[in-house]
Amino acid sequence: MIPLVSVASVFLVAKPTTLAQSEVFFRLLSVFLLIAINAFFVTAEFSIVSVRRSRINQLASAGDIQAKTVQDLQRGIDRLLSTTQLGITLSSLALGWISENTMALPLAILLSRLPLSPETNQFLSHSLAIPVAFFLVAYLQIVLGELCPKSLALLYPEQLARFLGPPSLAIARFFNPFIWILNQSTRWLLRLVGIQYTGQGWYNRVTPEELQLIISTSTESPGLEAEERELLTNVFEFAEVSAGEVMVPRTSIVAIPGDATFQMLLHEVVESGHSRYPVMGDSLDDISGIIYFKELAEPLAQGVLTPDSSIQPWIRPARFVPEYVPLNELLNQMQRSAQEMVMVVDEFGGTAGLITIQDLVAEIIGTTHEPEDEEEPTIQILNEQTFLVQAQVDIQEVNEMLNLDLPVIEDYQTVGGFMIYELQKIPSIGDQLRYAKYELTVTLAEGPRLHQIRIQRLDSRAKANGTSTTEEVITDYWEEATGEEATGEAIAPPKTAAMTHSTSIQNSVLTNNLTNNLIHSPCATG
Repeated sequence: MIPLVSVASVFLVAKPTTLAQSEVFFRLLSVFLLIAINAFFVTAEFSIVSVRRSRINQLASAGDIQAKTVQDLQRGIDRLLSTTQLGITLSSLALGWISENTMALPLAILLSRLPLSPETNQFLSHSLAIPVAFFLVAYLQIVLGELCPKSLALLYPEQLARFLGPPSLAIARFFNPFIWILNQSTRWLLRLVGIQYTGQGWYNRVTPEELQLIISTSTESPGLEAEERELLTNVFEFAEVSAGEVMVPRTSIVAIPGDATFQMLLHEVVESGHSRYPVMGDSLDDISGIIYFKELAEPLAQGVLTPDSSIQPWIRPARFVPEYVPLNELLNQMQRSAQEMVMVVDEFGGTAGLITIQDLVAEIIGTTHEPEDEEEPTIQILNEQTFLVQAQVDIQEVNEMLNLDLPVIEDYQTVGGFMIYELQKIPSIGDQLRYAKYELTVTLAEGPRLHQIRIQRLDSRAKANGTSTTEEVITDYWEEATGEEATGEAIAPPKTAAMTHSTSIQNSVLTNNLTNNLIHSPCATG
């Protein structure tokens, strides 16, 4: 009697090809079908989650049916994620279940041709099927079912989201009862550990800081021109600037006395070219209001206003703001009060300056100049080592434009302020300040107000003239006399806040230091 196992084995060996090939074909087809199902859910999940919500809302408002479907899925994103995760999990489990048998059949066909017993063939085929099927299916699943779909979804999120949105919504509605159970179970488990999940945490809202970083990085926003990038950057920095930083300073205010006539106002308009003027009493600290020249057109046309008429009836109340109010708050205040000019006061209540609506706009879009304006440039480059700079220019801007390293501290903001701080006095025309390797000279001033300063590099000027500075001469003498390398501590004079000594004083100080050091040096005492 032939054992039953032997009969079955003989049958498998004798006639496996026809049955095995047809079964293998359908099993392989099932494997790739499950991978395709997995890829579908992965693509749907990543495309719908990553597509810009603002773009979908725009398309939905325009009547796009597919966009409305995506919009519904984004509003209930936890339902979408549960649906896609369910599809991915079931397809992966089914793929693992049939992959071992699928690989065992072709291996059995190949091994059945070897001169081995049927039991050995069957054992070897199933033993090899496990590791081979695992690595092969894992490779196909990762590449075809995960990486490729994710890459496509991130490259074309809008197109794929609109294409896969309707079938994804249909599947979500079909499995809605089971998905509801999954979502409730998730919320219940999270609640056990003290986490309240609302289902809206998926949507990463971009913070102003992140958006500003995206705008400032060219690789993150390649479609923006330099001017557009600067404009958007100014918008974000608008709230960080205070009124005191952009105001017209007190020394530049053009005010009209309270008892002025229309003729005096006309004369001032011709001289200064402004259309709004603060009206003062005894001084700039006594501002009684603001006069708007354009508001005088109607009474002038009606004959009510004559050259000798007083401007008092048309003076509007002035609005006062502190120096440290942010520009975004100031803009809101000026819009609500319909004020185009406000006065800026310091902590003691004195007038620090004024600011207009044009100053605020210029802070965002930049300063605009009329073609006929021929204002003197704020920075003039005379040569590689000499520059003419307006005293009111920000010192940090000068450092950046001229590649200088003048110190920047909170005690001053402008080049003129730096010179006053270092000299500890109000300089006059011709006064000089020597700081490190720079020489600053006042070239234009009006009373206590500085207008223009010349900046010159000292080291480069000496080299260009073929001469040596006093310090260089003493350095050479020191090294020749002592045989040691000269250091700043040995030969340099004591540093002061403002190096404004004349050449004779510098030579005297340097010579005294040199003499003292030589007397106490080894070669002198020896």
